[in-house]
Amino acid sequence: MRELCVVVPVHNEQENVKPLAEQLLAAGAALNDWCLRVLFVDDGSSDATYAQLRALHSQGQGVGCIRLSRQSGHQAALEAGLQVAEGDAIITMDGDLQHPPAEIPRMVQAFEDGADVVQMVRRESAEGGKGFFSRLYYRVFNASCGGTIVPNAADFRLLSRRVADVLVAIPERRKFFRGLVPSLGFKQVCLEFDEAERAAGGASYSWRSSLRLARRSLLDFSALPLRLVFWGGLGLALLSFLFGIGHAVYKLVAWHQVAPGFTDLIVAQFFLSGCVLAALGVLGRYLQDVLDHLRGRPVFVIADALACTDDEQDEARA
Repeated sequence: MRELCVVVPVHNEQENVKPLAEQLLAAGAALNDWCLRVLFVDDGSSDATYAQLRALHSQGQGVGCIRLSRQSGHQAALEAGLQVAEGDAIITMDGDLQHPPAEIPRMVQAFEDGADVVQMVRRESAEGGKGFFSRLYYRVFNASCGGTIVPNAADFRLLSRRVADVLVAIPERRKFFRGLVPSLGFKQVCLEFDEAERAAGGASYSWRSSLRLARRSLLDFSALPLRLVFWGGLGLALLSFLFGIGHAVYKLVAWHQVAPGFTDLIVAQFFLSGCVLAALGVLGRYLQDVLDHLRGRPVFVIADALACTDDEQDEARA
C-alpha cells in the first residue's frame, strides 16, 4: 500500500483537532490501496491543542504531531511539516475544518491520473473588504510576477514526493508556498471546492498577518519595486533636465517677466529628496532580506515530536 501523509498546521485549535482527525481518518478508510497518516504541526499554541494531539496520538490510529518551540507562522509550520512528513504523497490543509477532508479522494484520484500537484481552489471568493483586497492582490502579484499564483487558491493541496523534496531543498528561509509551488513546474491540476465555515474558535490569521504575507511575497517574487524606482527616477531626471532648459530659454527671451525667487528650486529640491528617500527605502528593504539570510537564524525550532507510526524509535524528531 502507498502512504499518504496529511500535514495540518494548527494554532489554538483545541476544539477542532479531534473532529478533524476523525474526518481525516474516515476519508483515509475510503481510499483503496492507500494508508493515510495525519501529522499535526502545533505552531506554539497557548491552549490545550497539544494535549489534545497527544491524546489522539496515544490512540494509535496513525495521528502524529510535532510542536514548535514558539509561534513561527503558518508558512513556517507548513515547512516544518513537509520536512518531517513521509509518504508517496503529502496533503497540506488548515486545521479549522474549512478545508473539507471529504475532498481527499478526489485529490488522490487526480494524483493517480498523473498529477504531481493537485491545487484546491475556492469555488467562491471571500466577500466584503477581505475579498476585494484579495482579488486586488492576485491581480498585482500576477501582473508583476508573471502570473504564477492561482487566484482563490488555498494551502489545501496534494504534493507528490518529488515535489515535496524540491520544496524542502530550497534554502529560502521564509517560503511562500502559494507562489513557490506553481513556479516549480511539474504537472499541476486545479480542483474547485466549497469552503466550509470555521467549526469553532476564531481566526488566528489577522489582517496584519495577511498584509505582511502579501508584502513579503511581492518582494520575494518580483523586482517590480526596483524597476519602478529606476524608470521613475530616470523619467523624473529627464523631465527636470527639459524643464531646466526651457526655463533658461524663457529667462533669456523674457527676462523682465520672470519673477525673482527660489520657490521652484526649493520645491524641486524637496521633491527630489523625497524620491531619493523612497528609493533608499526600497533598496534598504532588499538589503534587510539579504542580512536575514546571512544571519542564518532558524525560522522554527522543533521542541517535541510524536511519530505517525507505532514505532516508538521514530518518535523523536527535533
